[in-house]
Amino acid sequence: MTDKDFKALMELAARKLEEAKTMSKKEAILSLNSAGILTKKGKFMKPYAELEKLVPPKQ
Repeated sequence: MTDKDFKALMELAARKLEEAKTMSKKEAILSLNSAGILTKKGKFMKPYAELEKLVPPKQ
């Protein structure tokens, strides 16, 4: 990876981080679902089950 590639990747990551900061809860869940982290019902997929401990319970 060249320095130019690395810089482009870092800029992309910064843009995506800014987008994530303005996402609604529904958009965030859909994004995590499309990444294979959450099921359609909002539960963590088996490889990510440990993350359940970090999420506050629904009220």
